[in-house]
Parts: sequence; structure tokens; C-alpha cells
Amino acid sequence: MDTNDSPEHDSNRRPAPHSPGLSVLLLVVLLSLIWFAIYPVEGTPEGAERIRIGLSILIALAAVAGWGLVIANQQNQRAGRIEEERDLFFTLALDIFAVLGQDGSLQRINPAVLNILGLKPETLIEGTTLADLVHPDDAPQIAHSLALLMLGKPSQFEVRCRCGDGSWRWLSWSATPTGDKRIFAVAHDITSRKSREETLRADSAFRRAMEDSVLTGLQAVAPDGRILYVNRAFSALVGRPATELIGQRPPYAFWAGEGLQPGVDFAQHATGAGRELEVRHRDGRHLHVRVHVSPLVDSHGAQTGWMVAMTDITEQHRARAELQAANERITAVLDGLDAAVYVIEIASGDLLYSNRAYASQAQHAGQDAREAVPTPELGDYPVDPRHLGADAVPRELFDGELQHPLTAQWFHVRERALRWVDGRVVRLAVATDITALKRAEELSREQEERLARTSRLITMGEMASTLAHELNQPLSAISNYTMGCANRLRGGQYRMEDILGALEKASQQANRAGNIVRRIRDFVRKSEPRRSLISLSQVTEEALGIAEIEARRLGARVVTQLAPDLPPVLADRIMLEQVLMNLVKNAAEAMLDTPLEERVIHLHACEKHNSIEVSVSDRGSGISAAHLDELFSPFFTTKAEGMGMGLNICRSIIEFHKGRLWVEANPDGGSIFRFTLALETKNESDHDPN
Repeated sequence: MDTNDSPEHDSNRRPAPHSPGLSVLLLVVLLSLIWFAIYPVEGTPEGAERIRIGLSILIALAAVAGWGLVIANQQNQRAGRIEEERDLFFTLALDIFAVLGQDGSLQRINPAVLNILGLKPETLIEGTTLADLVHPDDAPQIAHSLALLMLGKPSQFEVRCRCGDGSWRWLSWSATPTGDKRIFAVAHDITSRKSREETLRADSAFRRAMEDSVLTGLQAVAPDGRILYVNRAFSALVGRPATELIGQRPPYAFWAGEGLQPGVDFAQHATGAGRELEVRHRDGRHLHVRVHVSPLVDSHGAQTGWMVAMTDITEQHRARAELQAANERITAVLDGLDAAVYVIEIASGDLLYSNRAYASQAQHAGQDAREAVPTPELGDYPVDPRHLGADAVPRELFDGELQHPLTAQWFHVRERALRWVDGRVVRLAVATDITALKRAEELSREQEERLARTSRLITMGEMASTLAHELNQPLSAISNYTMGCANRLRGGQYRMEDILGALEKASQQANRAGNIVRRIRDFVRKSEPRRSLISLSQVTEEALGIAEIEARRLGARVVTQLAPDLPPVLADRIMLEQVLMNLVKNAAEAMLDTPLEERVIHLHACEKHNSIEVSVSDRGSGISAAHLDELFSPFFTTKAEGMGMGLNICRSIIEFHKGRLWVEANPDGGSIFRFTLALETKNESDHDPN
């Protein structure tokens, strides 16, 4: 294979000098010899003239031949210089120059192949084709280009060629066929350009992927309003393909209503929080969007249009509308409540929210808004609210009744610690005005007290004859003892021991009568309910001191079974005595038809579940199922002369003491009335308004 480094190629490339002038000169000499040979020399004038003319022609021809020789020598020198310059260009060119055969075989190639591909020209042996150097994936392109060259058509192609180290470089070939079945080709190294193009394509694909993956619709608009670009999200928002949108001019078909038009609108919304607008989807749906506009600036800092970012906020708009509607509903509900609802920050005491009832109460109280309703003292809380952290809420803080110090109103206040919408720890309070309820309760309590006292008086009235008989016995005994002592003292026949014994017995009977009178007086006297810690055994003893009188009259006896370790109860003594007397009296009356030996009333008391349970059982006829539901109702009675208030009053008294009164059937016959008394401490009674 020929290369520019071959000496043989240099000799072939430079032919021997050839001069037309020299050829003319030789031809003149040859013609002169022929002429002198043909025409002999004569001594005549005509002969001399011919000689002169011949010599003149020869001289002219010689001059022409000399001049041609000079010109030919100059042309030969210029051709040599051109040949040398061509060879120098071929050798020093940075691009690859090659001469190919029609089959693509390399016939000649310059040294640039060493610099570009790292291949020595001499290693490219005879028979190496261009197809042997290109990447297998580019072989079809080489075959197509060679086919064009064989048809006499020039061809340009870009292929990857193998380097000496096994790597590949991109070369851009330009090949032109000649008439002597050779192909002249030039290859330029475009590896760097291809790398930049690949990087550019990757960057462009990455940016395009980002633009198409974001949910924000992007739109580039020219200053005249013509749409230059839209991304996939924008097309999805308006339901139109990019091919349809690009090139559109205002007014745009996708705006619902006034929309956003180029010019003034874009300039006004180029900064700030954006603007909420509506777009119309191709299917007719209206979507709420937030539009942000910014100038589109080129690399030289000149504004070339506007960039519009459009975010779909339809769901947020719907959620916000629903939230606003829910807030309006909640506000309407809270403002419609009679209770005052308010929220106060625990740390600062600032009022964060209050409903209409709270504002009305603040106006009524004429105080600072935070003092519209009474607030619990720190000691009323189970924990100090000021030390509550976000991890300790929600939790209950207070649930009780408070009285306003200025207006004297009573409120049922319930407070709860929780986190506010911004994360602060607050007190949510609901205060219900219960002043009217308190007054009604007080009136009801006073009426119940009067009714209970009336009931006690009625009970004493019903037992008047029995009590009179009971009092008559000790009074008669006192009279007999004192009269006997007087008779013995008059007669002078007495012993001091007999007199003292009689007087002691008279004193005992007097005490007996006094206790009966005291109990009756305590039972019927008018007094305010006063709860205190009392012994149930003492209350039972006092109640039975009167009730047993009536029971004995009716032929019944009372058997008590009180647990020895009963704790004291917080109660009103007179009220409990009334309950026990009423139940014992009812039990005795229920056994009028019972055999005398079975008329036994059992009174039992024991501690159960943080309370004391008391039961009064009889062996009477019992209570029918039809009367159980109405047994404790006012004015209901099964007695011919009863008022129907006794059991109702008993239940009210027990409920006043936070207990419960009910009736059960006695398995042995009759009924069992049970009631409970809650066990409380003396400190709890200090908060009892009664």
C-alpha cells in the first residue's frame, strides 16, 4: 500500500522535466540539416539569398525554441512547488486523507491516522478496507455509502472507527469518486462534538423528563402571546395536546372567564403569590388553578417572553370550601349553644376563641373577656396546667360547679387540656349557666324538706296514741314509786335502802320518758339538712327507739345485724332516722296478716364496694310486679289511709346522700328494701353547698 513516507512514491510522484522549447530546437536543427542536404550550396546570388533566408528562419526557430524552453522550465518549477506543497499538506493535515478503491480498500492514507486513531499507516496492510475499521453497528451505513460511491455519487457519513488501543472514535467522512475508479476521502474527528451532543441530548432528555414529571403545568409565551412551549402537565390540565397548543394566540380557548392575557396581566402577576383562576378542560370541566408568571430571559439578559407556571388546586379548593363550610357549620352550632365555649392558651392566658354565648356573658358580667365565667383555682386541678407539655395532652382538667364572684351566677364548668391548631397547649372550657337549675334545686330541696318534716309530723300523729301509751308506762311507774316513797315516809316505817331503790327506779323511768320525748322532739323539729360524719349504729339505735314502739304495738319485733367495723358515713342524722323509721314502720304494717311468731323485721348493714348497704326485710305479703314501677312515685300507696309520700321521700333522701334505694322480693316471703350510702371523707363535705 502507498503512503506519503515511501521513497518510491516520491520518484513516481515527480516526473522528469519535459521542455517543448527543446523539442522545437531539436526540430529546427533537424530541418536545417535536411534542408542543407537537399539544397546544395551554389555561388549564385539566389543561392546566397536562400541561405540567408534559411539562416533567418533557423535563428527565429531557435529563438522561439529557447523562449519555449525558458517558459517550460518555469512551469516545471512551479509544478514542482505545487507538488511539494500538496505533499506537505497531505503529510501535515490534521484530518485523515485517504485514497480508496471502489471496494473500500485503503490505497493511500496520510499520517493523521496515527494521531487520530493511533494506527500506523504501514500497519494498514494491502487489502484493508474501511469496513474493517468501523464499528459493527455502523457497517450497514458503510455499505450504503460505498454503494453510492460506486454509482459515482459523493457521500458523507459519520461512523465509529477502531483505535489502536481498542477504543472507538467518531469520524465524519466525505468521499468523492473519480473517473479512474478511485475514491478520495477526508475524515474529520468529531468525537468531542459527539460527546457534547450526547451530553446535550442527555441534559435535554433529563430536563424534559423533569418538566414532564412535575405536576405543575409549564407554558412559555412570546411577547405577542403566542405559545412557544407547554409541558405534559399543562396539556393534561387543559386536555389538549402540545401540538394543538403550541402556536396558539390569545384569546386562549382553555381559559374560563377572563383568564390571564399577555401584556398587562402578565406584568402585574410577574411577582407575588400568584393568582387563582379557572381553566376549562376539553371535556367541559372547570378546574381551579394557581398561576405564577415570571419573565423569560435569554442568555444575554434580554426578555424574550413570559414563563407561566400553573398548579392544579381543584382538590385543595374543594377541601378548603368543605373546610370553610364545616367551620361555618361548627361556628353556627357553637354560637347556637347556650353554654359558653372558649379556648385559652395556658402559657399566656390569651383568649384564642370564644362563641357568642361567651361574648354575651362577658358583656353581662362587665369584666375582662377572660373573666366572663368563673375559673377553677390551681388547687382544683389534678395537675398544674402550666406545666403540661404537648406530650401530656389531651387530658381532663376540671369538671365541677363554680359560682361567679361578682354576678353570683352558678356555672357547670368542664375544662380539658389539648393542643391547639398551631401546636400550643390550651384549655378548652365549656361553661353552662345553671343558676336557674340551682334555684330550682334549692326550691325543690326546700319543698322536700318541708314535705319530709310534714311526713315526720304525720308519722308522729299516726303514732300519737302509741307514744302516749308508751309515755304513760314510765310516768305511771314514776307516780307509783314516788307515791310509795311518800306513804312510807309518812308512816315512818321505812328503810333507807328501800327508799333509795324506789327513787332510782323512778329516775330510770323518768330518763326513759325523757328519751322518748327527746327523740320525738328531734325527729319533728325544723332544721336545715346538715351532713356530718356519723355512726350508723347510733342512727339505727335512735331510729329504733321510736320505731320499735310502733312495731311492738303491731306485734312485730326488730332484729338488727350491723357489722361491727362499719366506717362512719357523711349524712344528715335526722334524715337517715326518718328513712329507717319509715321502712321499719312499713315492714311492721306489711305483716298484719302474718302469724304473730313470724312477724320479725331484720335490719342488716354491711360495707360493699366503697359504700354501706342497709337492708330492711319483712315476712309480709310482698309487692306485686304491677306495683314495682310505681312504688316510689309520689302519691302512690297500697294502704287504705296512706298518703303515698313516704317511699318517695325516702328515695329523695337517699339520692341526696348520693345513694340508691330499691326493693327486692324476699326468698322467705315478703320484701327487702335496700339502700346504699356512699363513703365520703369529711373534706368532701366542705364543698357540699348544703
